[in-house]
Amino acid sequence: MKNLLFILILLATLTVNSQSKASANSLLTKTEWINKDLDYLRFNDGSVVYNFDNKKQVVFFDLENKKLSFKVNYREGGDFKTEEFEFKIKELKKNKLVIVPIIEDEKKEEYRKLDHSLFSKEKQYIFYNRGVLLSKVNFKKITFHSSTCFGTCPSVSVQINADGTVYYKGKEYADKKGNFKGKLSKNDIYQLRKILNRSQLRNIDEKWEQKSKPNDTPKYTYIIETFEGDKIEINTNDQHPILDKLSNYLLNIKEKAVLKKVKEKHEFDKSKIELYKHYQY
Repeated sequence: MKNLLFILILLATLTVNSQSKASANSLLTKTEWINKDLDYLRFNDGSVVYNFDNKKQVVFFDLENKKLSFKVNYREGGDFKTEEFEFKIKELKKNKLVIVPIIEDEKKEEYRKLDHSLFSKEKQYIFYNRGVLLSKVNFKKITFHSSTCFGTCPSVSVQINADGTVYYKGKEYADKKGNFKGKLSKNDIYQLRKILNRSQLRNIDEKWEQKSKPNDTPKYTYIIETFEGDKIEINTNDQHPILDKLSNYLLNIKEKAVLKKVKEKHEFDKSKIELYKHYQY
């Protein structure tokens, strides 16, 4: 009887520990993390997109025993290779994540996929839930332009006014081609404001610069005019990943607003920044 009781207690303990571990892992991987230096983490089905020191990459990850590992697998000279960098998870709460680089004796490598120096610049990295690290933007008007890419990325121009009025122009590879006008609901405007306030737009405008080389992804232009009279302007060919939700919202505006085709051509604001500028308005 005592043995049975011991086994039941052991099984219950293992179950609780397993559930606790699964809950912690879920909390980590279901949250977008960012800090004031614009370092960033977003997990998705075994991969993680990170931005450290303005450098972005997507790699595999592992979670085990309060350790987070970034991993890349590749072939070199016919041999399979794996590179890995580990962090100790020092603190994990709903709105805060602290990770500490685990620095081992560096081996001299002629070639390296993972830039270890990016991950070991700080003694520890303190991240916050994207939803609580806010930078409010009281927008009066948003203008967005996207270009085509090597594939079939849609080229569109979008303007959204604070009252919900939408102007849309669809060009190459757009589902709707031509000039359109429509209106967003109050709830859709509310969702847009939430995304704007959580996208660190002012911080990116002031501090962020694209360090990756131009690639075959689309060029995005954001021009945000505020009621305070200032203007935020960002051009990119490989944007900071915290802007992904904003670009996704604007690219899919045709699914949110009821758009009606119009004859008149709307004049969209144009970027004054030459770098990564999209010229086909």
